Amino acid sequence: MRIDRRRGRLAIVLPALAGLGLLAGGLTLLPNDREILHAERRAQPVPATSSSMPAAPVSAPVLPPVHSTIAAQIPTADAATLAGLTTQLIAEGRSVSTLQVAYDLVAAKRPAVALAYLAARPDGTTAATWRLRVDLLRQTGRTADAAALVAQEARRRGPVPAADLVAAAYAIDRPDLVILAAANHTIPPPDGALSLDLARRADKAGRNDLIALLDKATTANWRAADPWLAIRVAARAKDTAAGLRAADYLPVEQRPAAREAILTEAGDRAGLRSELLARAAAPGAQPEREAERLLASGYRADAMAVLRRAATGQPTATPAAQRLLYLMGPRPGSDDLAWLKQQSLQGDPAQQRTWLARYAERDRPAEALAFLSRHPLASQTNVMLMRLSLARTAGNDAAGRAMLTSLLDGRPLDPAQLGALAAAAPARIEPAQAAAIAKRRVASGVAAPRDQLDLAWTAWNAGDAKGAATWLDAYLETTPTDLPALRQMADVQARIGGERAARPWLTRALAQAPDDSKARAEILEKLGRRAEAVALVERLRAETPRDQSLAALHARLLIAQGQAGRARTVLAQ
Repeated sequence: MRIDRRRGRLAIVLPALAGLGLLAGGLTLLPNDREILHAERRAQPVPATSSSMPAAPVSAPVLPPVHSTIAAQIPTADAATLAGLTTQLIAEGRSVSTLQVAYDLVAAKRPAVALAYLAARPDGTTAATWRLRVDLLRQTGRTADAAALVAQEARRRGPVPAADLVAAAYAIDRPDLVILAAANHTIPPPDGALSLDLARRADKAGRNDLIALLDKATTANWRAADPWLAIRVAARAKDTAAGLRAADYLPVEQRPAAREAILTEAGDRAGLRSELLARAAAPGAQPEREAERLLASGYRADAMAVLRRAATGQPTATPAAQRLLYLMGPRPGSDDLAWLKQQSLQGDPAQQRTWLARYAERDRPAEALAFLSRHPLASQTNVMLMRLSLARTAGNDAAGRAMLTSLLDGRPLDPAQLGALAAAAPARIEPAQAAAIAKRRVASGVAAPRDQLDLAWTAWNAGDAKGAATWLDAYLETTPTDLPALRQMADVQARIGGERAARPWLTRALAQAPDDSKARAEILEKLGRRAEAVALVERLRAETPRDQSLAALHARLLIAQGQAGRARTVLAQ
């Protein structure tokens, strides 16, 4: 029984003791506080510098944990102490490396100590620590030293990886060192993306020399990726040809404006003119738009030449012709006049007439009259009306009267043509021609009241009193207060029906005559009111004693009253 009890207790105690032993062993394997702190420091990444190009971060390599002895010194010891301790531990065969300690110092946020530590170690300036040293110099504000370190590697083909050199140069904002490295074949030629970024940075800095160096170092066509950048670079270098080549990389619709701007900025007047003329001559070009560009650039003659080519053989209503005529102005040069003459000989008759009109408006009247007289359409009514107007403007009444005779040869004239004929007739024409014009205007319904009055006078002068009365009736229906017409009607009626028929018209005329006027005195005389007429004339003579016509009227009135003596006295004064 005792033996069984002992065995039972052992079955319980032995497993418990074994478990306690395992737990104690596990506790001895857990890291202490110093080791945990060291691991935390090593876990902190080195801050990476922002760049437009992706750069490999300076991160700690995978290394075994630093020895606890030196780990305890990382937070406080100086570089010399740490360097000596590293040498001692390595001599003792401990697993310690310079790079490991340097990264632990970086993790402890002691970049200056890390930099001094690397300088104190014999293997601290190798290619393995190069990238870290550049970053530490930058962190400690020693940018110039960092740049010198990168520049040193950029000038030689060394063991530093190309990616590290590019990333370091970008980290210190010295992309020019990347270009230098590529030019020295220290790194491979930059690809398209890197070349474009380098070109943009060089352009921003105004460094055309770097762009020239970049072009020697790589064949990547960064200009095709950013043509506007290439245009700016070329403009700053005053390389017009390069700017024009860069413009060819732009979308087709942007190229003309870009090329024009490049040539304008360069002050290349001859090149700009050639560019604009070539554009105007290109298939599908819009001549009006290209002419405006030439005008805006100061090439008026070229603009007009472009418009002349576009308007040749076309009606005057086309936009090119309209713009050209405007630019010619009212008095164009001989070349323009010759061109207008040529246009008046092309196309159908209607088109020729419109060009003739545009020409006739611009040449000297005498020269235009001579040309129109020789034109194949010279005998057409509208062309003859142009010739009639030119004859009047030129003061050539003989040619005008001859033209008027031809126009009044019985040919049909519409109201507009009759109006033009009346307006362009010579100032002095034969009465028969004036009557013919007036009759045609009346018959067409476009007569002015004055036409009827002219016809009345024509009939009166021809001895046709009844015809004159007819025209005066029509005229006085529209102008019943016209004093000369009323007096003429009185004369006409006197011839037709005697003084009795004339009296009503004289009464109407008297109502329109001014109170103190010679006309009123004459009407009073015809009405038999001679005393009133004499009194009025005497008042008028008192105001204008030297008026001989009033003196003659006064004498006639006195003679009619039987006062011949007084009449002689009046005439003798």
